[in-house]
Amino acid sequence: MKAKWLTGPGRPLTRFGEAPLYQEGLYELGASSYAWMVPNGSWGETNIGLIDCHGKSVLVDTCWDLNFTREMLRFAAPIIRSSPIEIVVNTHADGDHCWSNQLFSDKKIIATEACIAQMHQHKPQTLRALRVGGKALRHLPLMGVDKFGHYMTSMFSPYDFGPVTLTEPNFGFTGSHELCVNGVDIIVTEVGPGHTDGDAMVHVPDQSVVYAGDILFIGVTPVMWAGPFENLVTGIKKLQSLKAKWIVPGHGPLASAKQVQQVLDYWHFVFDELYVRFQQDQEPDVAALEVLHSNAFQESVFATWDSPERLVTNAYTLYRHWGADLSSLPGPLSVMDVLRRQAKVAFELPYACPKCMHGF
Repeated sequence: MKAKWLTGPGRPLTRFGEAPLYQEGLYELGASSYAWMVPNGSWGETNIGLIDCHGKSVLVDTCWDLNFTREMLRFAAPIIRSSPIEIVVNTHADGDHCWSNQLFSDKKIIATEACIAQMHQHKPQTLRALRVGGKALRHLPLMGVDKFGHYMTSMFSPYDFGPVTLTEPNFGFTGSHELCVNGVDIIVTEVGPGHTDGDAMVHVPDQSVVYAGDILFIGVTPVMWAGPFENLVTGIKKLQSLKAKWIVPGHGPLASAKQVQQVLDYWHFVFDELYVRFQQDQEPDVAALEVLHSNAFQESVFATWDSPERLVTNAYTLYRHWGADLSSLPGPLSVMDVLRRQAKVAFELPYACPKCMHGF
C-alpha cells in the first residue's frame, strides 16, 4: 500500500538539479500521521514528521533553513489551522533537523539530553562562512582545497543560513519519553550515540508509524559521525523490532523492511571491508576509496545510493573507535579536514549523485 500524496511545491528538479525519484510534499500515512518528504534525500533534503492529535499537533524535526520550514508549514496549513503545532521533537542535533526551532521557540521542544549538549557544536555562521568562502577556495589547487571549496559551495547552495538563530530544545530526557497528546500515544526513544551523540526515533504505535531520524537513510549513503558501530546497528534493529507499517527515514523515500535491512547490510559490509584495511595500516580515506572502487561494492545495491563518498567520514569514525590516532586538529577543524578528504574522493566518483558536488 502506497502513502497518499496530498500536496507539495511541484518542483521539476530537486534542490541539487537532479530528477526527483519521488514527489516532494506532504504524505498521509495513518489516520492522522503525515510526512513531509524531500527528494532525493541529499544534504538538507530532510524529511519532517507531523502528527495530528485532534486539536494539537506534534512536529518531528525542523529544516536546515527557515525558508524551507515555512514552505512546509504553508502546505500543511489546513492541518495546522485545526491542530496548531504545540510540541516539537528533534531527533538529533544536525542542523538540517533542528535549525528552524526558532519558529517554535514558545513551544515545548523535546530532545535527548545528549542532543541538547551537542546542539551548539556546529553553528550557522560556520556554514555561512563555508558557503561564501568556498567560492574563493575553488581557486586554490593545493591539498584538495579547490575540490573542498566546490563541494561545500555546491552542497550548501540551496540554503540560507543567514537568519538562523540556534534555539535549543527546552525539555531533555534520557532513555525514553512517552507523550499522550489528546489521546494519541507517542514514544520518543533514545537510540544514540550512533549517527550523532543524541539520536532518537519517534513511534506512534496506534498508527504503526515510526519517524527514524538519521539512523536511517534510504537510497542515500548513511553517515556515522559519532558511533560506535555497535550502537548504530542496535538502534536500527530496535527500529526493525517495531514492525511499523510506515517508516520515515531522516532522508530518502519511505522505507520498506527490505530497505531497512539493506542499511544494516551496508554497515556490516563497510565494517568488514574497512577493518581489513585498518589492519594493513591504510589511511581511512585511502581505504574508503579502495572499497568504493572494489568489485564487491560496485556490484552491490550500495553503489546506486547518493553520496557514496560519505564512506570517508564513516571510515574515520570507525578507525577512531578502533583506536587510531587520526588528527591533532581540534574538534570542528578536524571535521572540516575529514570533509576536505571526502570532497577529494567525490571527485574520483564521477558517476555519483548529486552530480553538482563534483563539477557536473
